[in-house]
Amino acid sequence: MALATTTVAAMALASAAIGAAASVSQGMAAKKQANFSATVAQQQADRERLQAANDSEDYRREQSRVLAARRAAQGASGVDAGSGSSLLTSEDMAGEIELNALRIKNGGEVRATRAEQFASLQRASGKNAQTAGFMRAGSSLLSGAVNAYGE
Repeated sequence: MALATTTVAAMALASAAIGAAASVSQGMAAKKQANFSATVAQQQADRERLQAANDSEDYRREQSRVLAARRAAQGASGVDAGSGSSLLTSEDMAGEIELNALRIKNGGEVRATRAEQFASLQRASGKNAQTAGFMRAGSSLLSGAVNAYGE
């Protein structure tokens, strides 16, 4: 009878140890997955910023060409582009162009910030999953010990 009790206790402890190892492993795997997702989100944030900067520069260049063509057309038609309403219109257009370029860049910044927030959330989720795995492991070991020696 004592041998059977010892065998049952050993099996309970072995089961607890296996359960604990599985819990730790699950927590670590969840953390790795969350960290991978966070890395991908951070890379997306970097791409959003770069793309927005490129798009705003492309917009400025294109609009600069439009303004140059407009000034050339005005000059060809005899309008003095350097004074009066023509100058004021050009200045207004230049202001609008810059405002729109900044809006393009700001849109990318907003998307990048969202991606960074998601990355931060993923990292926190991974840490929580790892902590939960350790807690489940501890609980499994304690339950196994109670089952093995408590009876």
